[in-house]
Amino acid sequence: MADTVVESAIANFLASPKTAYHSIEQLQKAAAALHKSNLCVFCVLRFLSFELGSIYQQQAGVAAKLEIPNARNSPCVACLGILNYDLADHVVSKYHEERFDAANVVIGIELPKSIAIRHRSMQLFCSSNDEIPTRLSDVVDIKDAMKYMISQRLFKECGIYAIGDSQMRIDLVVGHSESASEHQFLTGQQDKSDNINRKRRNANANSGDSRIAIINELAACSDEKFLANFASPPPAVLQGVQLETVSFKRASLFIGGRYLKLERNISQTPFIIGGRRVAELSVAEIIGEPVKVLTRCDSYNLVGSGREDADVRMLGDGRPFYLECINPRFTHLEQWQIHDIEHQLALNSSPVQTRRLQLIQPEDTKIIKEGEENKTKHYCALVWFAKQLSAEKLEEINQIGQKELVLQQKTPIRVLHRRAPLVRPKKILSLKVVHIQERFYKASIESEAGTYIKEFVHGDLGRTTPSLAEMAGETADILELDVESVSLDFPPP
Repeated sequence: MADTVVESAIANFLASPKTAYHSIEQLQKAAAALHKSNLCVFCVLRFLSFELGSIYQQQAGVAAKLEIPNARNSPCVACLGILNYDLADHVVSKYHEERFDAANVVIGIELPKSIAIRHRSMQLFCSSNDEIPTRLSDVVDIKDAMKYMISQRLFKECGIYAIGDSQMRIDLVVGHSESASEHQFLTGQQDKSDNINRKRRNANANSGDSRIAIINELAACSDEKFLANFASPPPAVLQGVQLETVSFKRASLFIGGRYLKLERNISQTPFIIGGRRVAELSVAEIIGEPVKVLTRCDSYNLVGSGREDADVRMLGDGRPFYLECINPRFTHLEQWQIHDIEHQLALNSSPVQTRRLQLIQPEDTKIIKEGEENKTKHYCALVWFAKQLSAEKLEEINQIGQKELVLQQKTPIRVLHRRAPLVRPKKILSLKVVHIQERFYKASIESEAGTYIKEFVHGDLGRTTPSLAEMAGETADILELDVESVSLDFPPP
């Protein structure tokens, strides 16, 4: 079977109008010259310009048909042993270990910088050797060869396809310390006439060790200058490549909903100052941890439509939010699985509950950001005044509260350490104050997003004006605060 594959591939290659080879003998002579220059069987195929296909999986059969040895005592001088070092084994093993449920992937490969130098060296060798009539533009790129070999194994053993566009990515970084300095001779190789063009390049491209800089310098380097500094064919190496990293990255998964915070002293996200937790619990962790178990993601980020302070409850229909699951292994979720998280939070009487928890699309997350400008919030506050207000004063405040009230709010003292010292105009859309007993009052407040309600009540040492304290003519403080509603239509139906 293997012999048939090889013979068929060679026959088709020789019959192709694009090929520079017209007989098996001519092909064998070129293969011998390439192999003699210390190329592996795979690189022989590449420089003969065999298109990627099943022949690249028949190393022994190819070697026999082309009459070249199947194995080398030292690494290939063109690929540095990359194509013989079974990277696919490592990728497949790692994929099974991670247990992603992807149907397809994109493969990204970072090669040693010396590969480009050695490729140029082999091009010059081929162009100067009459036994190798390969058109250099037809030589198969080493990255393409690697991706092909890895993709074949991934499909065979994992059932996934390697394609050009996928939400799942596999990145490999391959290094070779022995040849790591081979590109350094290129520095300063360009003629002075090229300096103007060089200045126009991206700053990063000009750093001598960047890959783009090496490619640019290599393109500008004449054959004569190149051959004066580097051998052709490339020099032998003692050691092959090292696989430095294999990483899997998948596009984030987004789950949206609304959360209720039924107890105080719970922050929205982990609240840590100086390495110490200020609030023991966070909304993000209470919701995020069971989602992390379900999706097997690396981490998660909770993004809310605004945030309440740790000592403020979130009641009513809850606050809109989404959870970004970073690098999830499992994304084929059913709605019942997500609903079960909501059900378990309720069953366990968690201080944080969710409503309408569901999968959302990445573009749906824009609603949270865009809603910052338009949403309004309703609050209920327990307020204390230094003196009990007269009925007339209470009526006066409520009359004012029936109309829109524009505040001038300087950045509150309590957040000056993390926010710019600005004056922000904010609107109180409605205000109603009801006497409870003695000096205690209930204030119902509707405001636009971004209004600091605590500061509106006590005035923040005159930094918010007008304030409820200013309207009452008495010192005021807020004892408890609840958010009762956030008027943003989210998650989408």
